[in-house]
Amino acid sequence: TTTAACAQDPVGVDWRLVSVDGVAVDYRATLRIEADGTLAGKAPCNNWSSLNGATLPELKLQGIRATRMACDRLADEAAFFAALEAMSRAEVTEGGQLVLTGPEGQSLEFGSDAAE
Repeated sequence: TTTAACAQDPVGVDWRLVSVDGVAVDYRATLRIEADGTLAGKAPCNNWSSLNGATLPELKLQGIRATRMACDRLADEAAFFAALEAMSRAEVTEGGQLVLTGPEGQSLEFGSDAAE
């Protein structure tokens, strides 16, 4: 693939979850990828972090650590973490979305909050 001028580096951007496997989500979850390989964000209930054991655009999350706050979206949060752990690649589309994909076709799609 060729790198389009509008495609951006996913590092250092606050990404907001839009859909899981093409299905829009009705909860807020975020992701930020740092240059040192740390990934972090907020799930529906808790703050979370992980380390990427691979080099972008490859992903290999090494366990997700999260705070332990309870809320009524814990099932959504567990599904988000399970999906996140299954992801193996991160790419920014020409439209400026961050798409994480897994080996069996799973996907997490994020939009950026850059308009703030």
